[in-house]
Amino acid sequence: MNSGLQCLSNTHELTKYFLFGMYKDDLNHDSPLGLGGNLAKAYHNLMNDMWIGKETRTAPYDLKRVLGKKLQ
Repeated sequence: MNSGLQCLSNTHELTKYFLFGMYKDDLNHDSPLGLGGNLAKAYHNLMNDMWIGKETRTAPYDLKRVLGKKLQ
């Protein structure tokens, strides 16, 4: 999971899309197949922690929790 997230976070256009909140216009809260935007929000929070946060380390606990709910 770590290496995949590192690759995604270093995809500059994708990271800017989430860091600047542009993803919010594309959320589909009503899809029965989706997670109500929770995965995108968790990814946004992780990108904020990784690129803007003051801590030198972060862990994707919230993202993993949201993914786990979908996989159940």
